[in-house]
Amino acid sequence: MPPARHPTPAFPTAVSREWRHDLVTRQLDDVNVLGEALAAALNDRDDARAATLRASLERFVLAMSWSRDKLLPAIIAYANGLPALDEDLFAPAFILNSIAPDHPETAALLSKVSHDVRDLLARA
Repeated sequence: MPPARHPTPAFPTAVSREWRHDLVTRQLDDVNVLGEALAAALNDRDDARAATLRASLERFVLAMSWSRDKLLPAIIAYANGLPALDEDLFAPAFILNSIAPDHPETAALLSKVSHDVRDLLARA
C-alpha cells in the first residue's frame, strides 16, 4: 500500500495569505456598513430593522469563526491600519470581541475605539 499523500495546496501560502487579507478587508467593510445601518435603526427606534441587522452581523461572526485562527492576523492588521477613535474600528472590534474575546489584541483594540463605537458594540 502506497504511503498517504497530503494534498498540495491549491494556492501557494503567500497567495493564500493575500487572498485571506483581501477577503477579510471586504467582510469587515461590509460589517462596518451594517454597523452604520444598525446605529441608524437604533436611533430611529426601528426594532424590526435592528433585529434584522443584528442577525446579519451574527452571520458574519459565524462565518469568520469557522476559520478564526487563519483570519485573526488579517483582522488585526485591518484594525492596526486604522487610527485610534476611527469609526471603522467597529467591524474588527465587533468580530474580535465575538470570535476571540480573550485574545490580547481584542483588549488592545477595544481600548482605542471611540465612545460612539463602544456604545454601538454594547448595543449590537
